[in-house]
Amino acid sequence: MATFSPSPAPRRSSRLQNRGNSPSRIQRPHRLAATPTFITDSSSVASAMDLDERGSIMTDRSLSRMGGDMIFAKTDEMSVSFYANLPLEVKQVLRTSDFNKDPYSGEIDTITGFALVTSVQTCFVWQHAQAIKGIPTCYIFSCPQDLRSPRPPFHALVPQGLSREPGLILVSAAGHIRFWDSIGIGLAGGDNYVVSQLEDVEYDEEVTNLVRADAQTYILSTSYGRLYRLVLTSAGGKYHLSIRAFARPTSTHSFSRLTSFFLSSSASTTSYDAKDKAKHIHAVSLGAQFSTGDRDVWALANGRIQQWSMKSEGWEELILDYDLTSLLSEKVVEKLTTQSPDISGEDLELSDLAVFNDQKIAILVSYSGKEVSNDFRRLYALAELELAGTGFVVKNLRSVPYQTTSRPGPPVHPRIQLIYDGSIISVQFGDAVALCARASEYRDRLELKLANDRTLGLGVSSSSNLLLILTATTMVKVSLDLDKIEAFKPETGHTNLVKSTMMQAILYGASPLNPLRFSFPPELSEEALMQGAEQLSEAVLKSDPEVVRQSPDMTAQLTGRKERLSWLIGFINENAVLVKMSQGSRQKLATDAEKLYGSHQLWLSYNQFLSTSPSQSVLKDAVVAYMSEIRDGAHEDVMRVFFRSWVGDIGRLLKKVSDIANAAAKSPSGNVNALLPEANRIVTVLRSAFQYRAYNLGVYGIELPMLKPWSSIPSIIDTILSLFDLTTKAVESTPGYSARGQDKEPSSQLPSLASVLFESIKERLDWLSTTGKEHHRELEELRQRFLVLRPEVLETLRRCGHAEAAYSLAEQYQDFASLVALCHRDTVYPPEENPHADRIQSYIQRFKEDFTNELFQWYIQHGEVRTMFDQEAQRGAYLDVFFRQRPNIAISWMHDLGKARYGAAASALLEDAESATNLEAKHLMLSLGKLSYLSQMQESNTMTDESTLDAFHDGLDFVSVHEGLLQEFRSVLVSVRTRQSIDGQVDAIVKAKGSKIAGKTAFLHIFKDMLRQLLQGKALPIEDIMELLTLKDNSESVEDYATSLHLLNSVTNLPEARKVSAIRTVWRRVYLHDDWETIQKTADVSDEELNSRYQGTALYLTLCSVLQRDDGPIIQPSEALMIPTKEEIGSRWPGMSMDQVESLINDYTSEQDTLGELDLADVFTRIHELATREVEWEEGQ
Repeated sequence: MATFSPSPAPRRSSRLQNRGNSPSRIQRPHRLAATPTFITDSSSVASAMDLDERGSIMTDRSLSRMGGDMIFAKTDEMSVSFYANLPLEVKQVLRTSDFNKDPYSGEIDTITGFALVTSVQTCFVWQHAQAIKGIPTCYIFSCPQDLRSPRPPFHALVPQGLSREPGLILVSAAGHIRFWDSIGIGLAGGDNYVVSQLEDVEYDEEVTNLVRADAQTYILSTSYGRLYRLVLTSAGGKYHLSIRAFARPTSTHSFSRLTSFFLSSSASTTSYDAKDKAKHIHAVSLGAQFSTGDRDVWALANGRIQQWSMKSEGWEELILDYDLTSLLSEKVVEKLTTQSPDISGEDLELSDLAVFNDQKIAILVSYSGKEVSNDFRRLYALAELELAGTGFVVKNLRSVPYQTTSRPGPPVHPRIQLIYDGSIISVQFGDAVALCARASEYRDRLELKLANDRTLGLGVSSSSNLLLILTATTMVKVSLDLDKIEAFKPETGHTNLVKSTMMQAILYGASPLNPLRFSFPPELSEEALMQGAEQLSEAVLKSDPEVVRQSPDMTAQLTGRKERLSWLIGFINENAVLVKMSQGSRQKLATDAEKLYGSHQLWLSYNQFLSTSPSQSVLKDAVVAYMSEIRDGAHEDVMRVFFRSWVGDIGRLLKKVSDIANAAAKSPSGNVNALLPEANRIVTVLRSAFQYRAYNLGVYGIELPMLKPWSSIPSIIDTILSLFDLTTKAVESTPGYSARGQDKEPSSQLPSLASVLFESIKERLDWLSTTGKEHHRELEELRQRFLVLRPEVLETLRRCGHAEAAYSLAEQYQDFASLVALCHRDTVYPPEENPHADRIQSYIQRFKEDFTNELFQWYIQHGEVRTMFDQEAQRGAYLDVFFRQRPNIAISWMHDLGKARYGAAASALLEDAESATNLEAKHLMLSLGKLSYLSQMQESNTMTDESTLDAFHDGLDFVSVHEGLLQEFRSVLVSVRTRQSIDGQVDAIVKAKGSKIAGKTAFLHIFKDMLRQLLQGKALPIEDIMELLTLKDNSESVEDYATSLHLLNSVTNLPEARKVSAIRTVWRRVYLHDDWETIQKTADVSDEELNSRYQGTALYLTLCSVLQRDDGPIIQPSEALMIPTKEEIGSRWPGMSMDQVESLINDYTSEQDTLGELDLADVFTRIHELATREVEWEEGQ
């Protein structure tokens, strides 16, 4: 229902201390007891409200065409409908009025059946019950003028019974009174009236209330705290007015003492005749009426409450005068500020009061709310008071669903009315009427829509308890269900109210005839809002008859449902509560709307397709299949049933479309080519959904990515891809497809299919990337799939004649690798002859490094480095960025040399040479690198870095070792006259140089493998070179052992454990090189000859070399017995099988055993001494 928003379009309430600047307060209708004292037959009132729906004649033609009751709002507890039009004269005056400048007042009197509206000059009266059946007669009267205060007069209708029209009393703020004994006089100009005047009125004293006690008695109050009794009497057929202030009777001494005993001290010492400006009377209400004829009158006077007894003898007695300000301030702060922290509870004002049948009192209070964005707020609450001794207790305090702000609006003093004898309390504000239940937590509000509309009066029928509301544009009636209101449960009721508010905004808010606007309460529950909004959206999606008008015209029905959802999100935004909704809830509403939008587009396409009288419809077959699957296919028009109730499952329907197309493709009799155009149109409805979503992201407050988006579930991605593949096959199977047919279906649909496919995959990836580890595997798989699929799809588009679409999609998804590939499908070199040269240049200017990085990468991968460097002059800066972001030393050195950056080129060449696998390339890079380094040193005139130069020398030495080995091995092949294969050459070399490894299977295998690579021109790793140098026969090249140790000692990129193991292996083979058994036969051998034998061993020569060059540690025979472990072997040859590892260990073990059988400890010592002496002698020369 229409409840209050955080910031409605309120009118500023009249502040009590500024009441002099406010127009006259809207006079309440009667404040009567349950039984009127003058008119006892209320049947005329009830009959005046009966509606004859068949014969209704309305002043407004648009309404008269509607017929019957026009519903403006409806909830379980309340129904608001059109009651009656205003008279033409009243409409005309109010339509052109500015309520901020032209004050108006009004009332609806349900006792007399008349209503009135009054301005400062004129009062209009008409029979509101008559307005239901026809054009009412309007009675016009001139108002008593008040030059001091241009405000409308206070007013009261005077009941005259059922046979006569009522009279009228108007009282100006200055106390000028006019009385007409019958409003019929208004038809003749209204000049015949009785005039009277309040006597003894101060210059700034004003009338503040006029209340009807009964048909003859009326009560006036003033701003100086005075109360007056105005009595109508009739003598000789003429009416007379008698006015006098509330006063005690002529008292005797004993009576005075008795009065003083019962009155409080303040009351007993206050003279009724005394005037007090501080006791401005804001409100007057009638209380209990006794059998003696006495009547209680209650008044609010600047925070004080007064109880008067109006005696039947004609005098009045002040029973109670009590200050409520402190009591109510404490309660407001205590209760309401705990519910809403932004309430300050300051500046409390008492605005109005009413008396219940049980004599408890309702007080309307207002208080300040904290400022929000410098906007002053005024909040309201209803306090229920009970008399306790000489004071009061607060039995209940509940907030009123309304607030005013400092925004411009007509000042209005709020008034309360009791409905159902006080079970429901209505509060009239300038732009709204609030309703609060006394026995439950039910609260609601009717708010006026237009800024130039306002409430003028309320009336409550004592017989039907209908609430009638008079506004500046119309009259409405409010029917309240008391049972449901009193049974209102806050745990469910508030949620239902929120839901009904949105439902009414959808059903009734769009009507220009509806005077009401709908809004949410500021204490709106987030959960209730989200649940209600989602339920309503779902109801619209399923065409719930409560919210959707049923129509066989599906186009109109779908349009109406779209408008319903638009109104729903518009209403949420209008009330500024979208921030209370979670992203999941917002996206649910957006998803429902985009499904409905897409379905509407699909239905329009299907409608157009039906006009061609097709023999088969893929959409219908898919719908029938889906409806059968969900067991809801027993309908005469299954298509309309689906679009009416099942559009929420449109994603599942798309899967059926691809199933039908695939089945036709597999069937020998199926003609899939004929089905594809319609199938593709169905699937590309997703494009409409995507467009709708993109257009309305801000409306729904969507923060991408979508959560579990329906438009990119795996089945939909597979469906689109399947149709794309089928369409591609159909197009490419057509002869001459690339030369013609691009603009005909199904070929023309390929770009749309590709676009939707990419959008769905990207949407899925975006969501998966937010799910963390939960969907990490799917994310990586889909990401890799998209990387592979995207260039394939783009190439298919190009191949099928849709190159521009391919370029457009690649640009949209910034797939620069695909853009580069598309630009190089024709001539690549020379670049100026590439037909896409201009496009390439435009992409470079547009995307800069993002594009050039992929461009240069493509050149490198496709062996078009010459094309890259051919344009170096124009794109040198981009090349710098490319090599900086994507280092590629194998190529960047060429760019560095071209830029004369010799130092950078040297470093790159040295680094690249270390990993080069081709011997000649390695040699070239090291040579160029050394020259570049020397050039850099010469150019910069700096000291040479010996470590860098040594690195080049070591590398070149390593290449020299390769070349020496090649020369040695190829010398074996000189004697072979026939041309041999690599394997034949290997066998010949092993036969000549591999006697040491004969019978050692593993050593022989690795030797052959390394030898084969060497003969193929490959650069071998240091460990492989060591194996070749030490496993071959070295009878004529003993120095190769020392070379191996020198290479190992200089290597820096070998794991330490493997390096140590390799050094042990070299020393072990050094020890095993010579025939120690023969050398150690010393019989008949002189020492000189024995030393000569020692000096001829590999051990001696190796020791001399190592000592001269300081090539690392010297491994003694006992240490050389240690062979490589399985871990070291596995690290060096990671792909070797376990059998091969075992075989290799056996060969190493054989070396270990052979060395272990030799006792070389003493021999090693002697040979070491000889080698040391030799080195020292040579160094001394």
